[in-house]
Amino acid sequence: MRNETFRAMPGMIARSTEVVEVGSWRKAEQLSRTSSVEAKVLLRTPGLAAPLLLLVVATSGLAQRPQRLSQPGVSPGVWGVLELPRSAGPHPGVVIIPGSAGWRAFYPQLARALADSGFAALALDYYGDTGLDTSSADAAMKRPVWRASIRNAVAHLEESASAGRAVALMGFSRGGFLAMEVGASLPAVKAVVEYFGGGAADPDSLRQQVRGFPPLLILHGNADTIVHVTQAYRLRDAMLAHGGEVEVQIYPGANHGFYNSPAAMSDAARRSVEFLRRYLAARDTTRLR
Repeated sequence: MRNETFRAMPGMIARSTEVVEVGSWRKAEQLSRTSSVEAKVLLRTPGLAAPLLLLVVATSGLAQRPQRLSQPGVSPGVWGVLELPRSAGPHPGVVIIPGSAGWRAFYPQLARALADSGFAALALDYYGDTGLDTSSADAAMKRPVWRASIRNAVAHLEESASAGRAVALMGFSRGGFLAMEVGASLPAVKAVVEYFGGGAADPDSLRQQVRGFPPLLILHGNADTIVHVTQAYRLRDAMLAHGGEVEVQIYPGANHGFYNSPAAMSDAARRSVEFLRRYLAARDTTRLR
């Protein structure tokens, strides 16, 4: 294991911490429960220009704060972090939609890794205007605002870094459900990557969701006890029944979040980038750099 000390940079929470690099999720979770270090798992993933850094239950450390990216008159506001490739744009865009726990250091780091692979990547904090939900009723009331936040994030990319280029959604858990709710209604969205989420519970609503839906990549573990893997199969079947393009990868033994399987997360990251390159490039007038 290697020990390092990170110093806070502008735009980050000003705390320094010891960071311990470990080789598995299990060790990382044990460290985060029993010490003040931030445990990390570094996956060098084929297809990503930068290593994908996955932070596990960090009890201290550096988290890049979401900023308001939209103009004051845009409501709900677009809160998050936008990372751009180092080459001149415009670039195909990806909106990263977090799970129900909200903002985590992982999301801006994923945005940077995607940017280094040629995408304008916006890690979205859709709780920016509403805050976290406190109950099922509260979530139901706030959900239209969260959907509107995703739509505004896509528009923000269309008007700036991704002008004239295709955009994709990448949703995790609740973010995957939200991506399914809005994907078909956004003409700029040409692909969706859905991690351990699902579609509408009501069959009629699910049929409405998948009608005219862009190409979809579903990534799920068959040991998921939070969102059961049957959600993945159900969504796949609905897409196929309506003539949609869908790819599914089920990871044996992987739980929700793939926390117990670095191999699953590494493979999912590789598949995600390949899928985005294939479908965004195919729907752009210019090729990915």
